Amino acid sequence: MRVLVTGASGLVGGRLVALLSGAFQVVAGRHETASPRGVESVALDLLSEDSIDAALAESRPDAVLHAAAMAEPDRCEREPEAATALNVGATRALARQCRRRDIRLLALSTDLVFPGDRAGWTEADEPRPLLLYGRTKLEGESAALSEHSGAVVLRIALVHGRGHGRRATASESIAWALAARRGVRLYTDQFRTPIDPESIASAVTRLLPGSESGIFHLGGIERVSRYELGLRTARLLGFDGSGIQAIRFAEAVGVAPRPPDVSLDSGRALGELGWKARSLDEAILAGRRSPDEGQA
Repeated sequence: MRVLVTGASGLVGGRLVALLSGAFQVVAGRHETASPRGVESVALDLLSEDSIDAALAESRPDAVLHAAAMAEPDRCEREPEAATALNVGATRALARQCRRRDIRLLALSTDLVFPGDRAGWTEADEPRPLLLYGRTKLEGESAALSEHSGAVVLRIALVHGRGHGRRATASESIAWALAARRGVRLYTDQFRTPIDPESIASAVTRLLPGSESGIFHLGGIERVSRYELGLRTARLLGFDGSGIQAIRFAEAVGVAPRPPDVSLDSGRALGELGWKARSLDEAILAGRRSPDEGQA
């Protein structure tokens, strides 16, 4: 099965390219930055529907995993037009072209589509995003599902464990800061269900050859605060956790609003796919790398 991955040079997309390459013929969508080494690639500008059409014609995929996004919440607030163009417009165009060619589509979204006023969000709950990033991703979900009735949307929780490239996952950013003897300020009042790329890849591997459609939640098996994740990362990787400072989000300055609790209920994936995320500890331990490892 041939699978085109968009965002293949990104933190999550690049790691998924590596993890899926053993089971599928993976083609990396290539734009401004280099695609992962050793993988077939194709030129792809997601802001041009002509480029999308040409990339699909050249790569001839059976399925597309859409991992590209403007995913930094604060940048989205500063650049709303760019965020909307990539997170909504590009997703709509890609879904339209996939439907026209009868190509299966899996599109990654986020837990930040929810307002965060309680725990354990399911696929049936109404999304009410607080920040622009969440709003554009929710609009992207709607675009994908309206343009392509067989599409799958995967709402991904906070990513930790091993990422790709020089950007860091949630646990990597903590580990890299502590290794450099830099202090870390982490929120005690923001709760997530962190997920690692290996667990995401496990769900994607089940979904790619299937016929399921609609929305699936992919969250980890533990609900933790950002502060708790920091302490766990320090302990498991052997760092001095005294450099981690507990703060409340109300004390943050100059950042986009964040919902307090977007922990996900992943019961649909468990029931329909037989999927389960790896443990938090296992993913942190397996994900250790240094910033100098570059594109590894």
